[in-house]
Amino acid sequence: MTGEMFNENESISWHDVKKRREEVKSLYPSIFTLPVMYCTKRELVGDVIKNIKGKVLDIGAADRFVEDICARAGKEVEYRSMDVDRKGFHDYYSLDTIQETFDAIFLLDVLEHVSLSEGRMLLSRCKEMLNPEGRILVTVPNNNHPTAFAGDCTHLTSYRFHEVGAVLLSAGFKGLQIFRISAKKRLKHRLLAFLLTPVLKFLDMDFATGILLIAKRN
Repeated sequence: MTGEMFNENESISWHDVKKRREEVKSLYPSIFTLPVMYCTKRELVGDVIKNIKGKVLDIGAADRFVEDICARAGKEVEYRSMDVDRKGFHDYYSLDTIQETFDAIFLLDVLEHVSLSEGRMLLSRCKEMLNPEGRILVTVPNNNHPTAFAGDCTHLTSYRFHEVGAVLLSAGFKGLQIFRISAKKRLKHRLLAFLLTPVLKFLDMDFATGILLIAKRN
């Protein structure tokens, strides 16, 4: 899969990742200090799209559901998709063929499907494809949740929130923001999560299934 996505000509510096990881932990000391966004993935993208004008690249686009959300946002958003799966229609099937730049790039549940070094290279390539004021939006499973990562046999790399944040900083991104994502929005779910917080902290577990990271090129 990843061989078609980019050439593996760059290695990751573990020393750099460790340094960046401490930077992230200085901003967010623990998983429980991350703000929680109660929304589905579609609702999340819809909220982000409202603040984007220009071209959007959706990497690992699968069924291109982001395109429908962009279409509802009006003519101010121009959508492009990239996926290595040639069984579906996409604008691009390899990062090497992309010559244009974008105002936003989405990596929705992609990084966990590639190795750490491949993920770092992918993020570096994303930074190259962003316009100077462009932003990247990344989601990964929350590995503090008991099943979010383990529930898919195609997952390769499990990230703690500060680790994926570190890889983003290592790739040169700025202005990092990190959130937890939970689709369980009902009051009873929020109340249960609140009541269980002491137990979850003791077990180093979390109720939120996803992690959202937003960063800027410059």
